[in-house]
Amino acid sequence: MPENPTVAVSRCADYDQQQVAASLDRLLQHFGGMQSFIRPGQIVAVKPNLIAKKKPEEAATTHPSVVEAVVTLVQKAGGKPFIVDSPGGPSSKGLLNAVYRATGMAAVAERTGCGLSLDTTEMTLAHPGGKAVKQLTVLKALAEADVIIGLPKLKTHCMTRYTGAVKLMYGAIPGLKKAQYHFNMQRLEQFSNLLIDINTLLPTSLTVMDAVVGMEGDGPTAGSPREVGLLLASPSPYALDVVCANLIGINPTGLPFIRLSMERGLCPEPSGIHLTGDPLPEITPPFRLPAHRQVDFDIPGPFKGLISKLQPRPVFSPELCIGCGECHRCCPANAIEMAEGLPRVKLNSCIRCFCCQELCPHRAVSVYQSWLGKRLLR
Repeated sequence: MPENPTVAVSRCADYDQQQVAASLDRLLQHFGGMQSFIRPGQIVAVKPNLIAKKKPEEAATTHPSVVEAVVTLVQKAGGKPFIVDSPGGPSSKGLLNAVYRATGMAAVAERTGCGLSLDTTEMTLAHPGGKAVKQLTVLKALAEADVIIGLPKLKTHCMTRYTGAVKLMYGAIPGLKKAQYHFNMQRLEQFSNLLIDINTLLPTSLTVMDAVVGMEGDGPTAGSPREVGLLLASPSPYALDVVCANLIGINPTGLPFIRLSMERGLCPEPSGIHLTGDPLPEITPPFRLPAHRQVDFDIPGPFKGLISKLQPRPVFSPELCIGCGECHRCCPANAIEMAEGLPRVKLNSCIRCFCCQELCPHRAVSVYQSWLGKRLLR
């Protein structure tokens, strides 16, 4: 861990391309510019959050203006950038193309001439230093890049409460492999160590947080846009997440992946982070968090039935659901079945990862929890 890692802050009122480019340039000047992170001729993976086929104005994905500004600076520094991600759910070139078009990435590639990865090839890498796993299956395109630049979106999250720089790299896990890891890592502490393992195996050289407009409430896809007006950057994704979580009203040390990264010597205490650039605003009121509370999904047998009744659960709206079956196909626990063309969840099998809510293209899945469950599991 670098001593006193730096997080830079720059105001950015909206997604006007010139304004974003100027804000990003000011941001990176605190680190000596983009040339401090890449050398001419290097292959640079630009990794945004492209969680699903969402339009930029829905605030679920990294805005294309931010991606374009980063790609342009990489090109000016002599790097060879390409945009890459593996959204949740089944993976194919056709589905990736659809995500790239909807999120504005295809237009960025067309305007800048940068690459747009359609390579879904997997690669399994040994990770002897991993805590949750000793090997990981990741996207070959990311593993073979010379440099990775992460571009997360500032959001709340129904499972982890907050998602940002560290969680971004879960997108290095290909397609439905994410579901397998979710099922095998049912305790939140296990899953948090897995996120850290991915980041230590495939470290980002630079992370730029899109916090111009974030998402609050039932993120990462079913929440509401929330204006913040900032870009933030750091060589340390852990330090960046500490600052951003605190910014939106979440105690960073209460997040398992932050606590574990501190224990592993990867993340400093909040007081050890050097802030530079524009002053951080006070976000008032704080970001609205997911309404439910839950405990780890891996519950001992004798208590599973009782706790299952108190735990939050996915609910499918008959008005919004069109019976596409995406939730059924993507459920890590195979807890969703289709009955008469509509989804039905088997609560005793549900692990409360809420991938169904995250990946529903029609926002037809909400999370419900009884008053008693919220009181007892808070």
